Amino acid sequence: MKVAGKVAIITGASSGFGKALECSTSSELFSFQPAWRLTGKGGKVVLGDISDNAGKTLEKELNAKHPGSAVFAVCDVTKKSDQERLFELAKSKFGSIDIVVNNAGIGEGVSFTQDTQDAWVKVLRIDLEAVILGTRLAVAEMIKAGKGGVILNTASLAGLYPQPFQPVYAAAKGGVVHFTRSLGHLAKAHGIYCNAICPSFSPTGILEAGEKQFGDEFKKYTEKRVPVELVIDAFVRGIEDESLAGACIRITPELGIDIYNWRRTKAKI
Repeated sequence: MKVAGKVAIITGASSGFGKALECSTSSELFSFQPAWRLTGKGGKVVLGDISDNAGKTLEKELNAKHPGSAVFAVCDVTKKSDQERLFELAKSKFGSIDIVVNNAGIGEGVSFTQDTQDAWVKVLRIDLEAVILGTRLAVAEMIKAGKGGVILNTASLAGLYPQPFQPVYAAAKGGVVHFTRSLGHLAKAHGIYCNAICPSFSPTGILEAGEKQFGDEFKKYTEKRVPVELVIDAFVRGIEDESLAGACIRITPELGIDIYNWRRTKAKI
């Protein structure tokens, strides 16, 4: 799907990959390397984030550069009513919903072996349950509109490989990966392309929090990183490449952007 003229809903919009993604969706795909980015008119973005101040600031910045390109609403993705508000806002403000990016996420704020307050429950609610909720709302709207669409779910390399420092985060992202893979059939049935973005360690707030929490051992484990720019390249590919459905777009320092190849054989269930 070409982004030009389309309307995108993005959760977790004012930090991490979300903020960078708006830069590349709302400004004629303006990004860190405009020479090879698409040109022409950009899309419109509906920004959802738990932080009111950060969200309003981002909305103001985007509209200052591209008037009328963005609108923000506070969104706690664990609340269905908040997510529904984003969809209603997209329709009332811009008239359609073409792209949904379920990007909001958190890391584990405490070691799994030291979690006495069940903090892991919040990780699952935001990183997995909210993604499923956002996807359900998106699919319902897109089927109703009959125009198809694109859904991108932010997963992680931790959803493909073990993550000893944050096992619950890995479990949540693994759930996002397999949930998204299981929706590949929607492309043929309804023209809805659902893909997962699986970046390696990248300089975002989650990584910074992990460094503070786990110290030098974690820093050594995450020494090789991918730039945010490359991750945003992967987001754009996930939106524009209609050959991808139920795909896991992996981003690593060694291979850059590639489609994760699941080695599997058919099994009888």
